[in-house]
Amino acid sequence: MEDITETELFAGMMQELVEAKKWEDIYRISSSLHREVSILIDADDSIWIDWGNQSRVTLSPPYGSKIPFKLWVHTHPNMLAYWSITDQNSLQIASNILETAYVLGGDGLLSTSSNCSPEEAIRGLSWSDETVSSWTEVQEGTL
Repeated sequence: MEDITETELFAGMMQELVEAKKWEDIYRISSSLHREVSILIDADDSIWIDWGNQSRVTLSPPYGSKIPFKLWVHTHPNMLAYWSITDQNSLQIASNILETAYVLGGDGLLSTSSNCSPEEAIRGLSWSDETVSSWTEVQEGTL
């Protein structure tokens, strides 16, 4: 039997949390490690996980991922859920290849969907302007 490294075990755990849509658990892990995490789910439902530093992780589709991307999730460890300038730039670039995005923060989950009408959009973007769903609402909902 092969030994499983700590990194492989951790990657497997994160994969399971994504599949189970345990967004608050993912946020808590990110916050406890003081590192942002980026999760990309591609057209084939493959899950790609990338770790950044305390204040930044970029949307950078890995080699082998398939567009259109279904979901991009990233965290703001120990901060609120909001679309930073970096996030807004990423959303603008990904407008035609990404369907939905979440940012996870201490106050909950903020979502957005692409290709909305201008009156529903985040200022200057073609992404829906939503309000933060608290972690209680997320647990009770279907996100």
